[in-house]
Amino acid sequence: MRLITLFGLMLLSASVLGQVARDVPKEHWAYEAVESLATKGLVKGYPAEGNFFGKRTVTRYEMATIVQRVLTRVDELLAAKADKSEAKEPKPTATDGVSKAELDEVRKLVSEFKIELVNIGADLIKVKAMIGDLNAKVEGAVATAGKAATDAADAKKETGDLRAELNDLKEGFTLSRVELEALQKDAKAHKLSGYIQARFEGFDNAQRSLFPAIGTGGTGQTPTNGGPRVGGPAYGALIRRARLKLGGPISNRADYTLQLDVPSTGAVALKDAYVVVNDLPLPDQFQLTVGQFAFPFGIELPASSSTRETPERALGFSDSTAASAMFLSSVSGTGGTVTKGSVVPLWLGQDRDNGAMITYSGPNYLNPKTKISLGLLNGDGRGAGGVRQSNQGIDAVVRAQTSLLDDHLDIGISGYYGTMALRGGSPVGGTPVAFVNAYRMFGGADVRYISPWGTTFRAEWMGGLYESTPDRAQYLKGNHAQAWYLTAKHPLSKRLDFAVKYDEFMPIAGTGVLAAGLSRHELTRKTIQGGFLYYLDDATRLRLWYARGLTPYDASAAAGSPLHQRLGLITTELQITY
Repeated sequence: MRLITLFGLMLLSASVLGQVARDVPKEHWAYEAVESLATKGLVKGYPAEGNFFGKRTVTRYEMATIVQRVLTRVDELLAAKADKSEAKEPKPTATDGVSKAELDEVRKLVSEFKIELVNIGADLIKVKAMIGDLNAKVEGAVATAGKAATDAADAKKETGDLRAELNDLKEGFTLSRVELEALQKDAKAHKLSGYIQARFEGFDNAQRSLFPAIGTGGTGQTPTNGGPRVGGPAYGALIRRARLKLGGPISNRADYTLQLDVPSTGAVALKDAYVVVNDLPLPDQFQLTVGQFAFPFGIELPASSSTRETPERALGFSDSTAASAMFLSSVSGTGGTVTKGSVVPLWLGQDRDNGAMITYSGPNYLNPKTKISLGLLNGDGRGAGGVRQSNQGIDAVVRAQTSLLDDHLDIGISGYYGTMALRGGSPVGGTPVAFVNAYRMFGGADVRYISPWGTTFRAEWMGGLYESTPDRAQYLKGNHAQAWYLTAKHPLSKRLDFAVKYDEFMPIAGTGVLAAGLSRHELTRKTIQGGFLYYLDDATRLRLWYARGLTPYDASAAAGSPLHQRLGLITTELQITY
């Protein structure tokens, strides 16, 4: 309750002072302007090369950071020119290595991102001083023009043009006291963002034997088996995710992020609570993340649910049983008791974890071609009621990824080493046996390719030692598991995408290994999915999706039983991003 109250106060503060960090649309003129300036070496810290942004869309604050670097670079050029001028008489020019067209682009960029520049600490007073310095050079150019009669006409014309340019710049940079105080106040504000996913879901098979008309279960005043799922109603409306994300600067070096999830189907849960520290006593490309965060294993697990093609993650890569609605995924309330035919994801409850991570990004943060991350984690994930370290062991995760073919091809590899506490066997006389450390040692590989015709292909595989029964109820020595998926998304129009996905999960990958008498083939889960995503605008998306199980709901059920059927789930969703 205290956490909710505190977060409510923070939201109230954000609503008064905050400003949402929105993306700059890809068609915005600022991209072309910065690309042009970058190719001429006018972005400090980056070589003069094309394709500065790659395929990324940046936020207004990221764009403002680039503009700030342009201003710094222009300042350096002016300083260098001034040093040369002290050593010898200047030639009759006033541009000092920056053309009129380039100055015009700088003026437009600063005017467009003026608020964000103040928010990130750009010194507009210094910018005004730079303009004054340019003005002084104009006056010097006027004096020089008189010395060279042959060049006088050209120098005067250039000087007059530049003076007009500087007057425009002065006008663009002028801030009243009231405006400046408002911007300074806004610079200290928190930033609020998030998204809401409202859904209506229903199974394509509404047999009463699987989906009773009235919910069942429990001994209280209301049924405990709600829908849509087997044992409850076949359809229903729900808020799958309602994210509230608050973040902002702590200092010049550190930022914080706090995110809550408030779904209609579960308890309020803390998703993110971490600090990112820059400017470490290491090269500039390193960052340190500490707290509870999404750790970097593959693509599917850490990626935001707001940008994924499918309503849920792939079966083996998911953190919840929501992805397994077409399959049995219930577990026993008695520790060590295996539920026959039940399968839960490999990362159950672990889309986030507590620990620390250091990340290298090269050649720069804004367009990282290569990223290498190393994290040390508790390995227990997160929970609505909170979690603590359950064993004396720290898990390690590592990932390396890079972009090739002009950012059309991304490849990555991941590794995970850790343990988890599981019951050592079945209950004895109704009493659960002691816990043991079960090993998890996974390797993973992923690839993403954007074709010349716009189709995006993505594939990922993971596998390794997983010493657990498929329902994570009991230690299973030496067991191996693996999972993989393949997805494709193609734009049918500017606002409409079509996507398909094949997904396969083997909680037991080795031959001769059984769980409650079932083999790897009987416990394998497979789905085929597809649907449409329609973008009403930059913040609103509609999704119509169908997922079909290619294996039985419960492999332990007798052939011909309703529980041995293959089920399909239809999802309609409206997502609002803010």
